[in-house]
Amino acid sequence: MTVGIRTLWYLTPADGRYPWSPGGLHPFDADRYAELARTIDRGGFHGALVATWPNDPFVSAGFAAAQTRRMKFLVAVYARMIPARLLAEKALAFDAFSGGRLLINAVNGRDNILARYDMDTEHDERYELGRDYWKRFRELYAEGADSNFPNTPLRLEPTRPDGVPIWGAGDSAAGLENSGHVLDTYLTMMRDPGFLREKFDAARASAAAQRRELTGFGALAGVITRRTGAEALERFRSLFEETGVERITEVLDRAVRRRTHGRQDLATFTARDAQRQGWVDSLLAGRIPEPADLVIGDGLYAGITAWSPLDIFATGSSAVYFVGTPDRIAGVVSDVRERTGLTDLILAGWPLAAEAEVVAEHLLPRFAEL
Repeated sequence: MTVGIRTLWYLTPADGRYPWSPGGLHPFDADRYAELARTIDRGGFHGALVATWPNDPFVSAGFAAAQTRRMKFLVAVYARMIPARLLAEKALAFDAFSGGRLLINAVNGRDNILARYDMDTEHDERYELGRDYWKRFRELYAEGADSNFPNTPLRLEPTRPDGVPIWGAGDSAAGLENSGHVLDTYLTMMRDPGFLREKFDAARASAAAQRRELTGFGALAGVITRRTGAEALERFRSLFEETGVERITEVLDRAVRRRTHGRQDLATFTARDAQRQGWVDSLLAGRIPEPADLVIGDGLYAGITAWSPLDIFATGSSAVYFVGTPDRIAGVVSDVRERTGLTDLILAGWPLAAEAEVVAEHLLPRFAEL
C-alpha cells in the first residue's frame, strides 16, 4: 500500500520574516514558540525538528509537548554528551508525559560545537564511539526506569516496545557506514534526485550488511508555495532583497574565513563550479543573484535560511528550497520519491507559523496522496 510523504516542520525560537538578519529576527518569546507548536499540531504535520540554538532541545520539546496533542518531536542529541542511562531516563519520561511522541535526531556534531563541551574526538571516531552509545541507550530504554527510593516502587515502562526511533544524517563514508548500524530513518539535505539516490542506496546497503532495514529516508529543505509560480518566485526573491546584498556578502565572507581558517575571504574564494562562482561574482559586484540563476534542479532553488547561508561551497545545505505552486511542488516531490524512495521531508519557511499554515492547507493533502 502506498503511504504518503511524512512531513515535519521546524520548531525553533529563531523566527521572523528573515531571521538570518538582526532586523528580521524576532526576540525570544515563549508564547510565540508555543503558538508555533500548536500551529504545527493543528496543521497535521507528522511532527517537527526541534532546533537547538541557544535553547536546550529536550527542554524546548517538553514545553511544546504540553501545548500539543499529536505531533512528534525530533530532538537533536549528541552521542556521549550525557550518559546513555540519563538519556534513556529522559526519553522514558518524555514518552510517558507525551504519549510516546519522541523521536531522536542522532547528531555526530561539528568540531567547533563539541569543543565547547570538551569533546575533541575526531570526526570518524565520533561515529565509532557513538555506535556503542546508541546500542546502550536502546537497551536501557527497553529496561524502563525504577524509582531510586525502595519504599516508592514506581516505574516508568517503555511507551513503545520497539523503542524510540533514531533519525540522523551522515553524507561522509563514515556517516553512511554508521547509518546502517544506528539509524531507523536516514536523513540528508535536499539536492538533486541522483545525489539522494546515491546516499539512500549507500545507507540501505550499510543496514543490509548489519542485517537491518531502514524504515525511512528523508531530506531537509525550505519551501515557498503560492497560488501562482510568479507569486512564489517573488516571495523567494524577497528573502534576498529584504536581507540585502551587504548582509549576505558579510555572512558568506565570514563563512569562507571560518572554513579556510582565515586563509581566504570571499574576494579570493573560488567556487567549485561556474554557477556558484556567478553567485559570488554578483554579490561582490553589489548585485543579488536572480532567481533564474539560483535554479539547482527541477523545482529546486539555492536560498538562505536561519542557519545556512547561500551554498557557495557545494557541500550540501538545508538552504535548498522548493519554490512554486502546490501542484508543481507536489509533482517534484512525487518524482523524487519515485526515483529515490524518499519517505520523509523536513521543511521550513519564514515566518514559521504563517508558512506552516500555507503548507498545511496546500501541500500536506497532496503529499498524503503520493
